[in-house]
Amino acid sequence: MSGSEPDSETAEPARGPDPGSGTPATDEDVVLRTSDLSKYFGAIEAVRNVSLDVEADEILAIAGDNGAGKTTLIKMLSGVLAPTAGEIYLRQDGRLVEQYFSSSKDAMDAGIATVYQEQHLSPNASAANNVFLGMEPLKDGPQGWLLRRTDGDRMVERSRALLGEIGFDFDPRSPVNELSGGQKQAVAVARALIRDPPIIILDEPTSEVSTTGTDKIIDLVRGIPDGEKSVILISHKIDVVVDVADRIAVMRDGEIVEVLDTDSDDVERMDIVERMHRERER
Repeated sequence: MSGSEPDSETAEPARGPDPGSGTPATDEDVVLRTSDLSKYFGAIEAVRNVSLDVEADEILAIAGDNGAGKTTLIKMLSGVLAPTAGEIYLRQDGRLVEQYFSSSKDAMDAGIATVYQEQHLSPNASAANNVFLGMEPLKDGPQGWLLRRTDGDRMVERSRALLGEIGFDFDPRSPVNELSGGQKQAVAVARALIRDPPIIILDEPTSEVSTTGTDKIIDLVRGIPDGEKSVILISHKIDVVVDVADRIAVMRDGEIVEVLDTDSDDVERMDIVERMHRERER
């Protein structure tokens, strides 16, 4: 179950050293922490001893080649996979509390919303219906509590406002299969935001969009941290990562090999590429 109340020794974990030159966060800054998080599939070590902090109101990018362990890591954070070893902590009631996710619903209930590359949208339903999927508001009065009729007007109005907040202006009554790649991504992000989670994971949000759409998605990602939300961004597009992230965690062979602060470090595209491909030191 998520949000279990462990004893005091596990409720406030000690921070391990950051790999690389990333600036360590104080405990008060941290909203999510992993400690020696690992996932093995038989003899294959997909993720190994990942200790990483996500700070309040930041965009943390995780960069790495295919097979580096990025997808496995976010699946553990989103409750899809159970870790083989290690711990996940979330800030709750002012302190870091160890989490035990048995499903993606557990992670969502704890405050982690994940927008996957595949988006998982219902193509024949409207954008508004997709935004509110599973959370449809009911009409007032007997039509709602007795007949269980959903309030379509409220869904359209709220979806229009939310899409506008993240920089998109299109009719939320439009079927998803008529939308562009960028608009579909906006619907998927709006569906995550409607639940008001403190942490949003974005898995390759620019992979299925045009160059123009990529610019819109970059603006969307930049706009999510609002003093109350943090973003974990997974992307193989290094230019996007360097352009949008506050910090960049570089993964290679299942490990975080370096964390770079884009404010204090002079980070360029080739810096990330070189770290992603450097042979592991023996």
